[in-house]
Amino acid sequence: MRCFIAVDISATALNQIKGLLVKLGKAGVAGVRWVKPFRMHLTLAFLGEVSLDFVTSVKECLPRAVAGFGPFSCRLNGIGAFPSRHRARVVWVGMDKGTDELCELQKRIAKELEKIGYRPERRPFSPHLTLGRLRFPADVTGVSEIRFQSDGFEIDRLILFQSVLKPEGPEYSRLAEFKLRS
Repeated sequence: MRCFIAVDISATALNQIKGLLVKLGKAGVAGVRWVKPFRMHLTLAFLGEVSLDFVTSVKECLPRAVAGFGPFSCRLNGIGAFPSRHRARVVWVGMDKGTDELCELQKRIAKELEKIGYRPERRPFSPHLTLGRLRFPADVTGVSEIRFQSDGFEIDRLILFQSVLKPEGPEYSRLAEFKLRS
């Protein structure tokens, strides 16, 4: 099964992103596929194709990763692109509140997952919410200059998701949730 660990975005912030996507769609970037807001989340660890036994081990180690880690506030802010605005493959929205906490949580998760054989990405973790993917690299400088800031929201749990790829887009199901508690 294809799995990942993520946190949810509030309904209010997702509604604000819907409005942003309307603006971005009018910006006229060719070849971009915008992510549907109901599929958006902040990914902390992509596990890839894993066995049921590995998923069981993940469910056992995540409570240790979140032990003593309380809920925290976040806010989405600013639009950017990977690898760059001039040759973008991904358009994203960043964060300006909760970044340190999210990075610390991601670090804890990676540390626990390494104990069961997970190999974390070599690139440093960069909290972001993917808005769209481009089939071919393109200049999105105009899009990245659009201003965006969501209302604040609370992150109070981790979610282990299963992802099933379908022609109309990925379908996500929650396999387990882990509440954050101080």
